[in-house]
Formats: sequence, structure tokens, C-alpha cells
Amino acid sequence: MNSKIVACYDYSKLEVQEELGRWHIPDSEIEAELEALAKDHSREEEITGETKNGDCVRCICVKAEEESWKNRTVLLYPGRRLPGAEGAEEAVLGKKQGEEFVCQIKDKELTLKIVQAVRSHMMKIDDELAVKLGIPEVHTVEDYYRWYHEQHDKERKEKACIGIARYWLEEISKRSEFDIDEAEKKSWCDTRARLMYDGMMAAGYDMKKTQEGEVITEEEALERAAEEQERYFIPYIIYSYFSENDGFTLTEEDFAAEIERMAEERGEKAEDLMKQADITMFRERAYQEHTFHLLMADAEKYLEV
Repeated sequence: MNSKIVACYDYSKLEVQEELGRWHIPDSEIEAELEALAKDHSREEEITGETKNGDCVRCICVKAEEESWKNRTVLLYPGRRLPGAEGAEEAVLGKKQGEEFVCQIKDKELTLKIVQAVRSHMMKIDDELAVKLGIPEVHTVEDYYRWYHEQHDKERKEKACIGIARYWLEEISKRSEFDIDEAEKKSWCDTRARLMYDGMMAAGYDMKKTQEGEVITEEEALERAAEEQERYFIPYIIYSYFSENDGFTLTEEDFAAEIERMAEERGEKAEDLMKQADITMFRERAYQEHTFHLLMADAEKYLEV
């Protein structure tokens, strides 16, 4: 490749903001998860006794100033103080199934009859809930905390490392000195644009039809696609630089072997897949993964302890 980095910016000189290195899962997150699980395991029962705050009360309108309200179902949630229903929520408290009461809803006087009242019994966040979750080796709330960390800590660390690596790559692209072969860049973008265009067309998406409803020519569609690809050129050079400096390279033989593997996996012909692929796209994906692997390993020392 003719295009290259002439002087790669030393990202180790950059100050990594403290927030980028944060990864610890706060107890509040686990508490919120347990609250949601307790709600999922709550039960409801129909009651015939006096209604209380927190109940759901289904009523029917038996009398109203406006005829359109008669026989309508009205749901009340005493304690929630929903706008316009505050008075009705107060009036229904202490009433029983079958009783009638007068109230106001949005300045309209109604006589409602209680048809049904349902009470939720929220499960407590305790060891009984932990057992009900059915998670192996989780028998207490303390076990659940441990299990949650086992499930998510590694992912959170990796996410923080990715964030730091991405920050470094953005700064490297801004601060490094590049020698760009414009003809090579255009060929690179045009090749990828053609592959994108053919792939989208094969998938039933016509790139000649824009989001604005405009119809353009194939040439114009390819030109737009090539312009979109330009932003990936500098990152590709950076990924290549880090990978090759680390001794990681992908040859034509590697590319052919990967196409063979993909063809066998998909049950397609290798020659057909070869027409839909480009070695630079193959290299970009592999070099990107390798570069992130290198930078993420370096980023670990910036993570909070």
C-alpha cells in the first residue's frame, strides 16, 4: 500500500480522562434489577373488602350529568393522584365491591359502582426472591450480587477499554502525519462503493433511489457511495500500521482461505463469494480487531481499580 503514516502520533502522551476508565457496576444498578425482578414475581388477588392505596379499582358509571358517561368503565388507582382523578381516588378509599359512591373526574360529577378491585402483593427483595430466580448457585441476595458481577464485570471492563482505544484512535487520526496516494485512495473507495452497490441491489435495495425520494443514475449512486467510504480510509491506514508493526499481516493466501471457509459454511461457491468480496475489506476487519486488541491491552492500566 502506497498510502501510509509518515509520523504516528504517540497516544501515550494523551491524558486519559477519569470517566473513560470507569467500569465498576454501582450497587444502585443491581438494586434496580432486583426491584424489577421482584415486580415480575409479584402476584395479584381480587379483593372484596375495603379498597386501599395501591389497589386497581374497576368501576362502572351508573349516573352522570352527561349521558355519554353512563355505563362507561372507569379505572381508578388510589394513591397515584392522576391528574383529574385525585378526588375520585380519595372517594373510592374504604369502599367495597358492589358499593356506589359519588365523585368528580375532570370537573364532572359521577356516581360510580365498584365492579372489581385488585390488589398487588409485591415480592420483597430477600433470599426467597433469590431462590425463585432459579439461577444456579444463587440462594441469597448476596449470591445474586456476586453472580451479577460475574456476568457483567468483564464486559464492562472491555467496554471501558474500547472507549479509551477509540479515543486514542480518534486523536491519532487527527494528530498524525499521513502520506496519501490520492489515486490509490480513489481506487480503494471506488472498489468498496461498487461492492456495496452490487450487494445492496442484490438484497433488493435500489441505491439509485435516495431517502429524499430523488432518482439518480447508477454513476451518481456509485459516486455517493465512494464519498461515504472516504471516512474509512484513514482508519484503514492506522489499523494496517499497528497490525503490521506488530507482525500481523494478511496475505492473498489468507484471503483465499477465508473465502473458502465462508463458502463452505454458507454452502456457496468460493468463486461466487470472491466476486462479492475485496481483500481490503477483509484486511480492514482483521486489522481493526488486532489494533483494538493491542490498544485495549494498553488501556487496562487506565481503568479504575
